[in-house]
Amino acid sequence: MHTLTTIRHALVDLLVNRTAAGASVWASQAKAYGDGSLPALHIRLNGRDTQTNSDIPSLVHRGDLTIAIVVASNADDLAETLLEQVEGILAVNPTLNGVLAQPLQPTQLLATLDLTGTAPLTVYTQRYLANWHEEPFDAVTVTEAATAPAFGDLKRLHADIDASPFESSAEHNRWLAGDYAGSRPEAQADILLTGPSP
Repeated sequence: MHTLTTIRHALVDLLVNRTAAGASVWASQAKAYGDGSLPALHIRLNGRDTQTNSDIPSLVHRGDLTIAIVVASNADDLAETLLEQVEGILAVNPTLNGVLAQPLQPTQLLATLDLTGTAPLTVYTQRYLANWHEEPFDAVTVTEAATAPAFGDLKRLHADIDASPFESSAEHNRWLAGDYAGSRPEAQADILLTGPSP
């Protein structure tokens, strides 16, 4: 399952039947505001930025998500009650039970009147920034000879282990050169190998 799917479903699981919207919590991009009972919560993905660490095989993603609170046009108080309920739930579960690397960060709230449907709707749109990390090669079988080193000649392995929050690529390059003046890894490992058996 894609991580974006996991995030959307985790939000639904946290919010369904725990606010005044009841079971009306939707995670589909195609679900129109007002299509179903009100009040309702709509979880949408606006986009994702990805940074690749060149020195270690990992990706850092920043997802732009929206939770839209949809109520009847004269129900501003209800919209703000729902906003408070959503904020309270996410404050208790900031990483969506461990799905995210960092707590979900609210960025911008917009309050609008939606006149596109048969009845006017008040929509409070709260945007969030979600950060998560992935190891892109976890499920990949490497078949290119250039990327499959011959480990038989390996005599020593030294590993500098970096944990979140991660240091920069420049700092990792300093570690490769043995320079630990600026920062130090959270852990190190030195393994001496005997090479292939005779």
